[in-house]
Amino acid sequence: MIENPGKFKPKKLGKIFLTAPGPSTKQMFSDLLRARKDPAGFLVEMREKYGNVVQFPLPILPVYLVTHPDDVDRVMRVNAKNYGKKTIQYENLALVTGDGLLAADTDSWKRQRKLIQPAFHHEAIMRVGPDTVKLTDRLLAKWNKLPDKTIVDIDDDMMHTALEVVGRSLFGTDLAGDVEKTAQATLDALDIIVARARTPITFPKWIPTPNNRKLAKALKQLDGAVARILEERKKITGAPGVDREIDMLDLLLAAHDEEGALNSKELRDQIVTFIVAGHETVASSLTWTWWLLGSNLDVQRKLQKEVDEVLKGKEPSVKDVANLSYTRAVVDEALRIFPPGWVVSRRSLDKDVLGGFDIPENAVIIISPWATHRHPDAWNNPEVFDPKRFMPDAPTPVKGTYLPFGIGPRMCIGKDFAILESVLMIARIAQKWELTPAGAEPIPRALVMVRPKDGLPMFLNRRIN
Repeated sequence: MIENPGKFKPKKLGKIFLTAPGPSTKQMFSDLLRARKDPAGFLVEMREKYGNVVQFPLPILPVYLVTHPDDVDRVMRVNAKNYGKKTIQYENLALVTGDGLLAADTDSWKRQRKLIQPAFHHEAIMRVGPDTVKLTDRLLAKWNKLPDKTIVDIDDDMMHTALEVVGRSLFGTDLAGDVEKTAQATLDALDIIVARARTPITFPKWIPTPNNRKLAKALKQLDGAVARILEERKKITGAPGVDREIDMLDLLLAAHDEEGALNSKELRDQIVTFIVAGHETVASSLTWTWWLLGSNLDVQRKLQKEVDEVLKGKEPSVKDVANLSYTRAVVDEALRIFPPGWVVSRRSLDKDVLGGFDIPENAVIIISPWATHRHPDAWNNPEVFDPKRFMPDAPTPVKGTYLPFGIGPRMCIGKDFAILESVLMIARIAQKWELTPAGAEPIPRALVMVRPKDGLPMFLNRRIN
């Protein structure tokens, strides 16, 4: 039952006006533990209790949760020019990625997007195909040494393989030697970001608190990975007779506009952005895809049947993806149920109206793909895993209902890369193996990305063909 039905009467709280329904200050404080323990579930509850636009009673800054597809579409696409990224979420993310494409605000982002876009043209991302298969086969070679019914942490394996794919496909570098340390550094850095965002008082980076020391160590590892990538490229560029494909790093190094080329800091920020965002999101998606497949063996076996019929035992390629429609639908549906980026935020530059409620200038807008994907106006039976929603003969999702990569001008630049990588990796593994759960239902941990608490143990079972 939604509280405060009908017309809401604005009232003053501190320096701001409450213009939309939401919890009282007392209720907000009593809900803090719940919000910290399960923030994604908390946002769903807020929508269920108060409606499509919820205002949190913060006396200094107006903060709204917006969940209805129409309002989400307005913020992210229709009226996107009115909403920037100057929020605590992205200010903290910038401690790791710098002013890279993911955290950059409007003006800086426009220049970066124009410079980086060529690296993600159709032809440029085709190299992800052979790289994904090769690095998935590296994982399968490790699994082949294990007996049937071995339990592996699929979250850990997907994280490492996705990071290796990013290193090879985008930067032409084999990160195998550093993959465990770099993956852990990414997780440590993102954990600190979440901790800072949840703490009302944070210390400057130069004060050696335990979290700041942990962040400094993580950044040192990430910066070391960047230095190695650039050093390897320098050696290859200077070597005579080296014949290779152009990759994203070549395009970043060559990119320039009227302001010149990317300087060393800008280059570092972009590389770290794609190391962090390029493998965290895909790894999260792949992990949850395997959980859903393992928990729904009828779906996994239907996927296996398609893979067998389309590939006929050969390794998958980019050309096969168009025919792996059910596999693609499984990936898309897993992204709907478990969107890796469970929350994004925007800052209003001018007044607006969302869901019939006045939104003032300089308000923070919280958008949760997790909550919107569970909105009854977006999807029928939203909690049910049903890949048929994304088959070629299914209706195209209405704008604002499907947000794993965002929508509008700031849609994720690496969407096609991520989808190709996911479909090919799932298909390659499904050719050889069936995965089933080895423990209780995992608890989603909504940090920067949604990952299973304490990993995701699954049984490995060889397929008998």
